[in-house]
Amino acid sequence: MTDCSLGKEHRLRRRNDFKRVFRHQNKAAGKYVVVLTSRHGQAYRGPGRIGVVVSTKVAKLAVRRHQLKRWVREWFRQEVKPEIYGMDVVVLFRRNPPDDGHQLVDKECQKLIPKAIKAADDYNKRGKRS
Repeated sequence: MTDCSLGKEHRLRRRNDFKRVFRHQNKAAGKYVVVLTSRHGQAYRGPGRIGVVVSTKVAKLAVRRHQLKRWVREWFRQEVKPEIYGMDVVVLFRRNPPDDGHQLVDKECQKLIPKAIKAADDYNKRGKRS
């Protein structure tokens, strides 16, 4: 049996990693999610990493919060692209999608991640951040 999970090297797991992305963010917002991107810190050079945040205001039940996180991690596992290399991505849920909204969330993430990366590149080209 093959392991189809998203490995530890592809996930944001530490509080400081999330804090850094929130502090140095480039943002793209959709109906259900907000995507925040940031370049890896100086100490880490590796594959793209993802973190998912679902508040209790968005989904009251823990079962639903975990389901939404699994949806995004599964999409990321299948759709990891070279342009995400060296980036940390946080997907922050704004509202609870419909129960059958898996494809809606996938399409929104697929559209918003490149948009946030482009915003980061544009910001860096203007010389505001190195």
